[in-house]
Amino acid sequence: MREIYTGGMAVSNDHLRITNVAKGILNTSYGAFSLYCFSMINDFEHQGRVTEHLALVKGEDKGWVGPVYYRLNSSCITSEVFGCERCDCKWQLDKAIEYIAEKGRGIITYHTSHEGRGFGLAAKLESYNLMDLGIRSSESYIQLGLGTEDRRDFRVGSKILQYFGVNEVILLGNNKKKLDALENAGISVVQRKSLIYDGNQEKVKMYLRHKAHDPEQDLLKVIGGGSY
Repeated sequence: MREIYTGGMAVSNDHLRITNVAKGILNTSYGAFSLYCFSMINDFEHQGRVTEHLALVKGEDKGWVGPVYYRLNSSCITSEVFGCERCDCKWQLDKAIEYIAEKGRGIITYHTSHEGRGFGLAAKLESYNLMDLGIRSSESYIQLGLGTEDRRDFRVGSKILQYFGVNEVILLGNNKKKLDALENAGISVVQRKSLIYDGNQEKVKMYLRHKAHDPEQDLLKVIGGGSY
């Protein structure tokens, strides 16, 4: 299935434009989902080139009623594809898919342009070398001379939600920056559901102990801090 976006759904986030949407059915270990691929132009990223963003959808395609379970997921190829046990990214994604499958409705947007906090995979691998020296993930990007610890534009998630006609969500995840970006774009976050790692990998726990110091990780600090 292919759709051409006409610009009729959303009026905010004018620097973001959806140019094409493709849809297919994805059969997973958690059941069947619809997978959408959005071709998008972001004037503030990638020199305005087209990038692809995904939406894994369970339930209605359009006309959602009431708050929708939603996760804004930044790509982490090292854990999600190669099984790296340095972070909890794959664990969080799997938990979100499982949770939405149980609820029977929800959306996960997946953003490959967010790899390595928006700096890309090469920078991420360089940051690993600094993390091995005990430097926090966020601080490592500053020490690499990149000028900031994070350059992801989370507003892309709200653009996709607007495409589906969603204006209220229950946010799955721990990052307050994502909540702020959604609400600033007119998406009401009526509730937050934390995704706190409960596995036994010591490297992941160490990563989370460091990550809990980041200001945006308020749920991780309050709920998970004592368990690591």
